[in-house]
Amino acid sequence: MRKMTALLLCLLLALGTLPAFAEGEEAVYRTLYSGEIGTLNYLTTGTTNEFTVSANIIDTLVERDKYGNIVPCLAESWTQSEDGLTWTFTLRDGATWVTADGEYYADVTAYDFETAAQYVLDAKNDASNAWILSDYLAGADAYYSSTELPGEGEAAPEPVDWATVGVKALDEKTISYTTIEPIPFFLSMLDYSCYMPVNAQFLEEKGDEFGLATGNDTVLYCGAYILSEFKPQESRVYTKNESYWDAEHVYITKIQQTYNKEASTLSPELYLRGEIDAADITPTIAAEWLADPEKADLIHPVRQIGQYSYFFCFNFDPRFDEAYEPENWKLAVNNENFRKSLFFGLDRLKAKTVIEPDNPADLIWDSLTPASIVVYNGKDYAEMAKEKAEIPGLSANEEQAIAARDAAIEELTAAGATFPVKALMCYNPSSSSWAEECQVVEQQLEGLLGADYIDIIVEAGPSTGFLKEIRRSGKYAFMKCNWGLDYDDPENMTSPFKSGNNYNFFDCATQPDLFDEDGTLTYFNLVKAAGAISTFEAEARYEAYAVAEAYLINHAIVIPFGSDTAGYTASRLNPFEAQFAPTGLATCRYKGQHLLDKPMSTDEYYDAYDAWLDELAAQGE
Repeated sequence: MRKMTALLLCLLLALGTLPAFAEGEEAVYRTLYSGEIGTLNYLTTGTTNEFTVSANIIDTLVERDKYGNIVPCLAESWTQSEDGLTWTFTLRDGATWVTADGEYYADVTAYDFETAAQYVLDAKNDASNAWILSDYLAGADAYYSSTELPGEGEAAPEPVDWATVGVKALDEKTISYTTIEPIPFFLSMLDYSCYMPVNAQFLEEKGDEFGLATGNDTVLYCGAYILSEFKPQESRVYTKNESYWDAEHVYITKIQQTYNKEASTLSPELYLRGEIDAADITPTIAAEWLADPEKADLIHPVRQIGQYSYFFCFNFDPRFDEAYEPENWKLAVNNENFRKSLFFGLDRLKAKTVIEPDNPADLIWDSLTPASIVVYNGKDYAEMAKEKAEIPGLSANEEQAIAARDAAIEELTAAGATFPVKALMCYNPSSSSWAEECQVVEQQLEGLLGADYIDIIVEAGPSTGFLKEIRRSGKYAFMKCNWGLDYDDPENMTSPFKSGNNYNFFDCATQPDLFDEDGTLTYFNLVKAAGAISTFEAEARYEAYAVAEAYLINHAIVIPFGSDTAGYTASRLNPFEAQFAPTGLATCRYKGQHLLDKPMSTDEYYDAYDAWLDELAAQGE
């Protein structure tokens, strides 16, 4: 208790410099955060924390409205060629680049989009989402390959002329993209960071310092906000961009974010004190507040969007310390019966109860792809995948788990493995309830399968840079991972598992029957076959991707888990004013939202939700 009091006092002193709820005409929104960003380079990043920054300071050609419709943003209009291959966008007047001080730097032009594409497609810049361009734009893959550095003893690749790539600034106001084949979902791709613009002159001025997370002056701004203050692991302040082309729809004038590694613990109390305007509310605190008449109206349910899919990954390329026996894990993870013992042994219902004690089943999915990404002829793609998959069940299937365990013991003993198999499971301490969830999984699996069979070792990773230090570095054995879909197509859900992925490193698998006769992993061939089907043959294409997705589940390469958006939140924002979409950057933006005079209650939440549903339905009338 004394430690908590000390933390609160220290934070209150820090918050003492923050503005009150309103200063004159200002609407100031104050929050805490515990995970610092590693870069401001929006063209190369691939993390949610960093998307939240870039989405508010840089605009895209299109954006979403609060109903999920794709609407004009930096582009005021567009056309598609008769063959469906070329999309041509006309930029609006009045969009400008400004510095961190709000000073005019240049107009936003079509050349900024071409410059950005060339930067992303330069392999030396290591853009995490370069594939969203290289896989779909004409000539982009060949150009990207030509920029890769040769390995030792290899000849340098032949240069490829940029003019062969399907990105062309036709003049200052016109940018065109030519795709390899017609892509019905292309517009949804454009609301993503790798399609954001960059000013060529500024990029050249900054050189290697472009986008460094050292200060707010390493990028320019053309979005709703300017990052007017950026002090890593201290604070971030967003100020309304008064030069913004759509400034009249930016209602929150300042966003004050204060860093504290104990944010998830401290936020509820500081919210009650009126020091901040939003807080994550754990199930335990929610139950306490809902039972208190004075606190019950301070919280409301978290809005379900389904943007991120959560699943448990088995790591096929363990790079953790010898103390956790990585070689023994390699033997185990390449045994299908071992994986299936955890697959059938995991009680997903118990695990999900940690964040949603009342209706945990509502958050569990039997597919990897979230619902409503694609609906074809009235049928949701997620249902197509589910129909082809061997569903693990909400609760553990004890009979199948034990049968798989016994078979695994026999096979792995013959292969030279030792028991118990150590399984390092990491979590991000800044993520609310993740530690508790890991403990539930550990106790439940060891209790069912036996502590002499599996030793789940739960460890905290760093709160800042968790993905880089743990998942992308392969320093885990079995862990919950997630993927946020970037555009409206099931192909996007294959990205975490493709060759070269840094999720479960599946291309390092050695289990013989996971490979086809050509020596390629069967899943890779399934994805390739699905990708080869024309987008004009939508049903066949979706069915093929569903077969590939079900393959991952049926062979226990991953265990589908569902959504982690649950429970209650405390906030002075109305979530139904926000941009809405299950893909892209829409849910990261503050544009269009008002700061409420008081926190939204549960009753007000459902009233707003009902009104939103009525408005959505009216659009189709």
